[in-house]
Amino acid sequence: MWAEKYRPNHLNEIIGQEHIVKRLQYIVDEIHNSKSDASFPHMMFAGPAGVGKTSIAIALMKTMFGDVWQSNFLELNASDNRSISDIRTTVKDFSRRGVLGTYEKDGVSIQIPFNVVFLDECDNLTPDAQSALRRIMEKYSKQTRFILSCNYPHKIIDPIRDRCAFTDSRFKPIPKNEIFGAINVVCGHECLKVSTDAIEAIAVASEGSMRKALNLLFSVTRIPIQAEVEDVSDMTNEMKPKVLRNLLALAIEANNLESSDEKWLRNYRKIDSVIEKMGQDGLSGVEILESFHRTIQSDLNVPVNLRKAIYKSIGEAIYWSSVSQNSLLSVKTFLRRVTI
Repeated sequence: MWAEKYRPNHLNEIIGQEHIVKRLQYIVDEIHNSKSDASFPHMMFAGPAGVGKTSIAIALMKTMFGDVWQSNFLELNASDNRSISDIRTTVKDFSRRGVLGTYEKDGVSIQIPFNVVFLDECDNLTPDAQSALRRIMEKYSKQTRFILSCNYPHKIIDPIRDRCAFTDSRFKPIPKNEIFGAINVVCGHECLKVSTDAIEAIAVASEGSMRKALNLLFSVTRIPIQAEVEDVSDMTNEMKPKVLRNLLALAIEANNLESSDEKWLRNYRKIDSVIEKMGQDGLSGVEILESFHRTIQSDLNVPVNLRKAIYKSIGEAIYWSSVSQNSLLSVKTFLRRVTI
């Protein structure tokens, strides 16, 4: 899949996590310049799925050790290897082995200073497995470093978190404009025909996940014609951002008028017609409201006062939509309350 094909090879290719990359590059430079392992701590990468935690771990290894990066690297997914026996066998056996091989730097052959264990989704480890992991981290820290990846760091026991750097640096959802640019590059490499509106819809629907964006792009381009925004909407139940913005504009204009004004009536006839059509297409009120939220959240051009007004009322609207027999009514009510 394209998420693997287009995985970054070096730290300077990572997008959306500059605050993490800057610190990691400093560590790499320290190791290369001093030829010492003292600058490389255990690390914890915390953040939502698809934002680059695994990619950064692999890019870090490639940046440090070049073509031989895999010789001293173990990658495990704790969702599949979550028991105490997995930690005591696979992880322990790798951690206590000797460090193998050399890497080239400026024409000089340098001994690789340590092994690296990358444990993905480590918040799925059982408490006993975490305790066993903590003891291994202590005992074999001289020859093995750990990079732990998780979605929910509060599920990791304190003795492990206290031994890791980067616990205070959360990985963030990748900005929409950076996902848009990356998708454009992939479209060029794959010779894909995708409209600009469709790429924007993918960037919005991805919710900051590069993996989700690439998987969605792959899905909507399996037909031999240009992919349009409607194809993205069909795959994701995501409304066109332009349609949602137009609805907001019509509602804001009407909400600044008297209900007796003819334009007020005309605007809301348009709004209600579009919402009813969305319902006929199988969309629920909750799905429509969540699309409004994602569109506003990802659009940096939305004025701050409008953003605040929407955030203030959308949570309540989503709740009432989830319990109402007519969920579309909550969408209409939400729009009638949006003002600047």
